[in-house]
Amino acid sequence: MAPRTATCCLMLLAAMAAISFNSAARLPARQHHRPLQTLASAGAGRHILQASRPLLGLDRTNKQLRVLAFGDSITEGWIHSAWAKVPWSPRVQHQLQQRLGADWDVEVVNGGVGSAGVLDRLNDAFRQQLSTAKSSGRPYHFITFEAGINDLLLQNKNAPEIFERMKQLWALANAEGSTVAVIPTLPTNVAGEREQQRLALTAKVREYVKQQRAAGNKGLFLIDVESTFAYLSLSPERRAQLFDDGVHLTVYGYELLGDLVAQGLSKAMDL
Repeated sequence: MAPRTATCCLMLLAAMAAISFNSAARLPARQHHRPLQTLASAGAGRHILQASRPLLGLDRTNKQLRVLAFGDSITEGWIHSAWAKVPWSPRVQHQLQQRLGADWDVEVVNGGVGSAGVLDRLNDAFRQQLSTAKSSGRPYHFITFEAGINDLLLQNKNAPEIFERMKQLWALANAEGSTVAVIPTLPTNVAGEREQQRLALTAKVREYVKQQRAAGNKGLFLIDVESTFAYLSLSPERRAQLFDDGVHLTVYGYELLGDLVAQGLSKAMDL
């Protein structure tokens, strides 16, 4: 009986080894190339959004700069009382052109979508902008990103879910080589619980961008205009100068916003 037992044991071990080898052979190979990676920074619990290729920055060789001004009706330049659009993007283009010189090809594309939020139409619009830019071979070197108020006021969404979607969209832009200038959601005349959600959202945005920068991700930076447009803290005279209806801005308000955006972009580009 002993020889038969030994033979059986040897046969069992051989079968187990074969199963183990076949299982290992079916495991997928490790992916070394991914379009987007999320890596934890050493000892900090933070995450760096790693672009699939280096950030484009200014194209100094060909003297080209292409910027996407992306956002909702504030980027669109909507003035409710006049039922008209006065976008601030042409003002930004003019100022960047002046700083860079007449021999530069400067283009600021307005991607404002009225009444839209990142949890609905802005999500698709942003992805489409990136896709079109990529397929045409004309990527955006920089993107200004202003959004969130429609998610808060029209969709009644809360800060955490809005913030998570924003991070996803910023990561997509970084993966295409675009540097994103984040404009935290502007104040309005709305107080109470919705204003608390806006404050929570902007706090998350500021802290996240701060952590990203500290961790070495240069693909995000802030253009923070909170103090300039803090509606509830402004005098009645200043409110009338800046705000058309408590949410949208006046012509002067959009001009001022354009100036602040141009200054922020110029600083980021070392102009």
